[in-house]
Formats: sequence, C-alpha cells, structure tokens
Amino acid sequence: MRVTNSMMMKSTLRDVGQNLARLQDTQNKLSSGKQIGRPSDDPSGTTSAMSIRRELRQFDRQSSSLVDAQGWVGTADAQLTSGLDQLVRAKDLVVRAGNGATQMTPSARAALATELRSVSSDLLSIANSNYAGRPVFAGTAAGVPYDLTGAYAGNDDAVVRDVDQNTSMTVNVTGSQVFGTFDATGTGTGNMFQVLDRLATAIQNGDNAAMATEHANLDAAADTMRAAAALVGSRSSSLEQLKSRLDDRKITLQSNLSQVEDVDVVEALVRAKAQETTYQASVQTAAKILPVSLLDYLH
Repeated sequence: MRVTNSMMMKSTLRDVGQNLARLQDTQNKLSSGKQIGRPSDDPSGTTSAMSIRRELRQFDRQSSSLVDAQGWVGTADAQLTSGLDQLVRAKDLVVRAGNGATQMTPSARAALATELRSVSSDLLSIANSNYAGRPVFAGTAAGVPYDLTGAYAGNDDAVVRDVDQNTSMTVNVTGSQVFGTFDATGTGTGNMFQVLDRLATAIQNGDNAAMATEHANLDAAADTMRAAAALVGSRSSSLEQLKSRLDDRKITLQSNLSQVEDVDVVEALVRAKAQETTYQASVQTAAKILPVSLLDYLH
C-alpha cells in the first residue's frame, strides 16, 4: 500500500492528539484526586464503588439508630446511678431512725421524716427524667410517667431500636421495672414511692414495727432498682462493643472505597511525567514531518 503525505500527517496528528489526551486525563485525575471521573473510566470499579457507597449509607442509618439507642441507655444508666445513691441516703436515714428510736424527740423524728420525703421527691424527679424530650421510664407512653403521689401513668411497652443489620435491641426499662408496681388499693406493698411515704410516716410517729416492715420493703425496692441498673449496664456494654465493631467495619469500607476511587498520587505523578515526555517527543517528531505552519497551529 502506498503511504501518502496526507496519510502520514493524519497518523502523526492522531498520535500527538492521543498522547495529549492521555496526559490531560492523568492531570485531571491528579487535580480531582479521583481515579474514576466517569463510569466509562472503569466500569468494574464504578460498580464496586456504588456497592460500597450503598453499604456506607446503610451504615449511616444504622449509626443514627445506634446513637439514639446509646442515648436512651446512657440516660437511664445515669439516672439509675443517681437513684441508687438516693437509696443509700434513705437507708442511712432509716438506720439512724431505728437506732435512736427510743431516745429521739418528736422534732428529731420529724426532721428525719422530712429528709426522707426529700429523698422520695428526688427519686420522683429521676423517675420523670427525659431523653430528647421523651420520658425515659414511661415505656412508649407520652407525658409525665409519675404524678406527685407516685402513681404510674406510663406503660410496660418496650422501646426498640435497630442497632445492626437484622438486630434490634430494647433500650428502655419501664417505671414498673425500676420503681415497682403502684398499688392503687393501698393494701399491698406498692412501689418505691409508697414505701418511702409509709416509712416517713412510721419514723415521724415512732412506730418501730412499721419502720421494721417498711425497712424490709425498702431493701426489696432497692434490689429491684439494682436489677434494672444491672440490665441497663449490660445493654450499655453491648452497645459500646457493637459501635466499636461497626466503626471498624466502616473504616474498612472507606478504605476499600478509597482504593477503588482515589488516585495513587505517586504513581500518577510518575505516569504524568512519562506521558509528558512522550507527548513532547511526539511533537518534536511531528515538527520534522509536518509543515511549520501546521505545527504552529498545533502549539
């Protein structure tokens, strides 16, 4: 086949253009920091990147739910810790009243009773605590869980959060689980607030038999709260471990996405330098083949 000047010029221009295009492509990747600018750059890599991004979006949704679960559990844990501290204070008051039952004056007993009712009021505030505007110990009910008499207005339903793929967790403990069951009839033991109220009355009246009975009831109420605190603590530990695993998995996915999408800067710089050298060589070669006027147009 006969090679004409026209064919040689077209071939030379095509080669110069291809070398320039490759150099520009590498420079664009360096400036953007991304290996894939459009799907056609790497169809397989694009598919992998899309899959990883879907999983990362799912992680973000799970992370939001997990943070909310930790908020519920963390608030309950802090409130129960405060509640147990209040019960230690109540226990001390009861022991003091029992030890000095025969020697204490009515005013001294009244002072202890007043302090015990203050403990009950503090516990009532704890029972009505909120997380993000929602009552912590009311189950799924809205509004204030306990009124001033200690009557429970919440329910015993579970607050559930999705904390991982196909994994849900109950994040709340109800008022009944923490403070006991309210006795509307007045014939049973009732909840912690009823026990404290009767105990304060017994101390104020110097009723040793009633104090002994209610002291035992207070110990049982404290055991109920400790059991709830242990349950909440176990959930908190589980959520911490789960969050740590999810964070590790997310870091791995982000690393995989970076390997697919991001440019290896060192490798790209070396490639750009080589492509620049090739391009300059092709231009110099073309200068010897093509007319000067045409070469000026290329520059």
